[in-house]
Amino acid sequence: MRKPDSTTSLRALPSMRALGAFATAARLGSFSKAGGELGMTQSAVSHQIRMLEEHLGQPLFNRLHRNAVLTDAGRDLEITLRDCFGRLELGLKRLEQYRKPNQLILYTRGPFAQRWLMPRLPRLKARHPELDLWLFSTDAPVDMARGEIHLAILPQAAAGHGRETQGIETRPLFGDLLMPVCAPALAQKPRPLRQPADLLTRPLLHDERREDWTRWFAAQGSRAAVPAQGYNFGDSGALLQAAVEGLGVALGSLLLAATDLEAGRLVTPLPFAIPADQDWCVTVNAEAAAKLNIQRFLKWLDEEALLTRAWLADRGEAPPATAARKGK
Repeated sequence: MRKPDSTTSLRALPSMRALGAFATAARLGSFSKAGGELGMTQSAVSHQIRMLEEHLGQPLFNRLHRNAVLTDAGRDLEITLRDCFGRLELGLKRLEQYRKPNQLILYTRGPFAQRWLMPRLPRLKARHPELDLWLFSTDAPVDMARGEIHLAILPQAAAGHGRETQGIETRPLFGDLLMPVCAPALAQKPRPLRQPADLLTRPLLHDERREDWTRWFAAQGSRAAVPAQGYNFGDSGALLQAAVEGLGVALGSLLLAATDLEAGRLVTPLPFAIPADQDWCVTVNAEAAAKLNIQRFLKWLDEEALLTRAWLADRGEAPPATAARKGK
């Protein structure tokens, strides 16, 4: 198949000036306000949008007395441009790394960044003050093979450990344990929690994997029916915060709850844990792995992972990644 001619494709696109004028007017709902933001006259904004409409062969705005209301086509184009400009802005920000030879771009999930990584960054700063960390925390997927992200720390199934694909290496850091956690007062009233069945006297908090509670009760030899009632959270950090606020008992990640447990904001009323179904792994772009600053970070990360595995082992059965490390 013949590849499209990029030069011809670019020629077919509207001008960036016209697209920018449209996107600004669409966001503000006014040509005059768009002109004020862009440093253009209202007529200049109107002219750019008129040229864009002629280029596309359809109206993008319904011109009312003082407002510009998007047509259906205009709303569709605004969504497209919002995504494109967002990607462009992110891509331009990434260029900063070429002015910072020691910058390291790390991708991970928000709750992990806030609850595991952030408390440890002072130690990284003390050890390697020369490293410039760009922490990219989002739920959006990234393509490590493109080289825009140097490292990623994510939960992955054990089957993915140690694989190398297209210059990408993934290796385990540590497992995790799931354990009932709650605010200290909730663990004691109306009567202390002493056995699994006692949990049914408290509100249970749920994340996206409601079946984890069923798995936990089954591991304790209980066939208790887990009530469907209770708050649900799509974010594990929010789930733990709800437990801190006394809203119920969460089957929480000990890895992410560690800071709250150490501070006494959360307690583990029952000493029963089950292993999480995924280990936390680090994925490294092979090209980035050859850089000295990446190697320094990975060495520091291995040391922190060792401490984390020891902390988890003190609180329950060794998680899967711990056993994998011992076998090395």
